[in-house]
Amino acid sequence: FKFQFLGAIEVFTKEAIELYFEKSDDCSGKVGHQGGEDYYMEACMDGIGIDHQTDFQLLNDKYAATENCNDPWVVAFHFYKAVSMWNDCWTAAHNAAKSGHKAWASEEH
Repeated sequence: FKFQFLGAIEVFTKEAIELYFEKSDDCSGKVGHQGGEDYYMEACMDGIGIDHQTDFQLLNDKYAATENCNDPWVVAFHFYKAVSMWNDCWTAAHNAAKSGHKAWASEEH
């Protein structure tokens, strides 16, 4: 992604969020609020010692030049201005997930 942590999706573990709530006052007093929520959370998490990982396949994003609706690994789709385009992509992704994962295909969704 162009912005890596700063972007359309951030995923946190339960433990990371629990530690964030324990130390959120520290963040509020030391991390500026001039950026968006993604900047704030990255700076806060780094400041309280929580590392981050990057998985470029989780988000289907036109800025990352992925735009692959048939990838069963994608968990979110960003920036479709037309509802019909988002729906078409979701349908393709849903079908890819069903055909790509035997456990998924055996269940009714």
